[in-house]
Amino acid sequence: MSKFKVGFVGASHLGICSAIAAAEKNFNIVLFDDDLKTIKNLNKFKIDFYEPNLKELLIKNKKKIFFTNDANFLKGCKIVYISHDTPTNNRNISNFKFINNIISKVINHLDQSSLMVILCQVYPGFTEQIKWNKEKLFYQVETLIFGKAFKRALNPERIILGVNRPEKKINKDLKKFYSKFKCPVIKTDYNTAEITKISINLYLI
Repeated sequence: MSKFKVGFVGASHLGICSAIAAAEKNFNIVLFDDDLKTIKNLNKFKIDFYEPNLKELLIKNKKKIFFTNDANFLKGCKIVYISHDTPTNNRNISNFKFINNIISKVINHLDQSSLMVILCQVYPGFTEQIKWNKEKLFYQVETLIFGKAFKRALNPERIILGVNRPEKKINKDLKKFYSKFKCPVIKTDYNTAEITKISINLYLI
């Protein structure tokens, strides 16, 4: 089993699908959520939504995934994904303060060498405002669709990555991680990647 450890912050639909997909690619996973009930359920293999093959591969990879409500266990992760679905209200207005609060809760628990990747949907300009070393800060466009989410997390058509300086080579740890997914990696700047995610949603609508 790989010693390469990847953290996921937020055990929502997005975080759970992404974490189990990474475990299936033979990485050690830490999935953090401050909701103790959610963590207890995951340790019992209870998931409150259905995606084909998700539970089966959770059970298969149980030794590779550590579920916790203690952010200290994110130490030692080479990559940490902020992976909670962005909540919306009954008027479909996104709560970005919720995502900022999650980042604030965990940021002091991460190694300074860790790469932080924002995976949830945010507004253009969000990523560059995060107080983290910009050479270690990224925005990854997720294109998961309910009912096909786990399949797409496991076998993406492409990975679109927002970086601080697109002209530079991709970070070696990200390159190693992405190599397991065997798909093209498209680099762009933060804002373009964030706008691309919104554009994909509009197309799906």
